[in-house]
Amino acid sequence: MEADDRLITLVVHTEERALRLKEILEFHDIHVTLEDVALPGLPLQLYPKKVRIPVGSLALGLKILESGETGTPPLALIKMTGMGSHLLIPVDFSPASMTAVRVGFFLAEKFGVEPIILHSYIAPLFIAPESVDAFGMSQEDNAESDAVEAIDLRKLASSQLSAFKEEIDRARMSGLVPDIRFSTTLLEGIPEQVIHEYCKQNHPLMVVMATRGIDKKESDLVGSVTAEVIDSCRVPVFTVPENYVPLGVEGIKRVAMFCTFTPFDVATVRGLMRIFDYPACEFSLIPVSDRPISNACARLEDLCRYLSDMFPTASFHAAGVSRGRFDERVSKVLSENDIQLIIVPNKKSSAFSRFFHPTLAHRILFDRDVPLLVLPV
Repeated sequence: MEADDRLITLVVHTEERALRLKEILEFHDIHVTLEDVALPGLPLQLYPKKVRIPVGSLALGLKILESGETGTPPLALIKMTGMGSHLLIPVDFSPASMTAVRVGFFLAEKFGVEPIILHSYIAPLFIAPESVDAFGMSQEDNAESDAVEAIDLRKLASSQLSAFKEEIDRARMSGLVPDIRFSTTLLEGIPEQVIHEYCKQNHPLMVVMATRGIDKKESDLVGSVTAEVIDSCRVPVFTVPENYVPLGVEGIKRVAMFCTFTPFDVATVRGLMRIFDYPACEFSLIPVSDRPISNACARLEDLCRYLSDMFPTASFHAAGVSRGRFDERVSKVLSENDIQLIIVPNKKSSAFSRFFHPTLAHRILFDRDVPLLVLPV
């Protein structure tokens, strides 16, 4: 046996935690052996386990152990408390919706959760008119007419959703999307309000939504469904440009992440490294502020070194700390580094505030044809 192949005990854990640690270490290509620790008077099934790894993997094993990456299950993407076991994909049956489905199914397969396809439709507004309106129709006639129209609209939406489901089934059969179980749901209401209420009640793990191409966004600045969702929902939202070519999860290697210089930064990277499997991912870290940050360069460099020590399989570098307007600096970083995914922390704000002071996520959504992962803070 080679010297570096000799086994050494990394830690002793209960069986449940040892198995969890084994899974994470093996993801990092570390061979793991579990051995019972016999304790007098304790049943065999309750024996703790030695987690043993090769001596040559000890340095990486300790970094993974000390990073806290083993403390939560693999689905912990920042805040998992109360989140459901499904992923939501709102659709409007456009070609962009199918692109969102492809990305959403890849993510759902990675997370081990079920994707749910949601479509909403708007029925006629039932307003009680006068007994007889200007055209001589009675209140009863108007109500009956609206009811018939509402039924027709729901039938049409249901038919469209069934056709879209068949399109997804064909894509699964042809290998364009992962062949995993999914379901559909049809709800009445304004799309952004329906999605917001759905997330409040059902807590999906993530929402995956299509966005307009950059050449069409200027006509959709006020009232973009996706923009409203990312600014109001308190679950992660992954946006997919309509002209995006899905790379698969493993195909995304160059990531820009906006930093807040809070524990949120480390928690974000930890969740991404655990879930998205980025063994060689390049992170460009950008401080979030329109105003000068005290010692920004030094603090960002310290954060890069800390994350590099914690996650040696990835690379981290400071970006966006040069002089100039914030938007211009960000645009330069995104262009020069050929960024494939942008990660943005997003604070909840009122509709009034969003109209006059759009959030960072909102601004980037309308400025870049790059997938956006918006994380609520």
